[in-house]
Amino acid sequence: MNANKEWDVLSAAWKQQEAPTIDVEALRREVARRGRAMRRTIIGETGLAVLVVVACALIALNADSGDYRRGLMGVLGLLTFLYQAYMLWIRRSQWSETGLDGGALLDLEIRRCATTLHYWRFGMWSVLALWLGLYAYWLWCLADGCPPEQGESLRGLVLLYVIVIPLVGVYGAWRSHGVRARRRRLLALQEQARAP
Repeated sequence: MNANKEWDVLSAAWKQQEAPTIDVEALRREVARRGRAMRRTIIGETGLAVLVVVACALIALNADSGDYRRGLMGVLGLLTFLYQAYMLWIRRSQWSETGLDGGALLDLEIRRCATTLHYWRFGMWSVLALWLGLYAYWLWCLADGCPPEQGESLRGLVLLYVIVIPLVGVYGAWRSHGVRARRRRLLALQEQARAP
């Protein structure tokens, strides 16, 4: 009987322990801060994309532009528009965090992390595909006998991408590493919140 009494005391002491809780207000502040940063980023990206599309359209519609330049600027403008439209679409349900409880805030941030990882993966493959497309277009332009200034400007763009792609890749890897760590922390918090 003494052994059972010790177990009962131990059980009572264990039940009196306070379960770790999630500071919902701190989570709410962090989610709101990250939401504001995300909205600023999206607005900035969209503004830049609009400028690029307008610049491509102006160059393509310029009377002095040759067929090569018109084709290139038309395709770049269209690709920029489609890319930015997709980036807005994948974030469509992540704009607002108002009125959410702790569990919904965690779920929203976990989805934001997953979207950010997808954003960087898709973005890097898109940049690489764009570079390969520009490189192929440059080679075709040279073989087809485009004007020398056209070939030189394309060569400059292709070489610029040789520098830009690794820089963006390193930044994307760094950002993705931080997002993965944040996602692991949020998943652990979510698991803790589900525990009895």
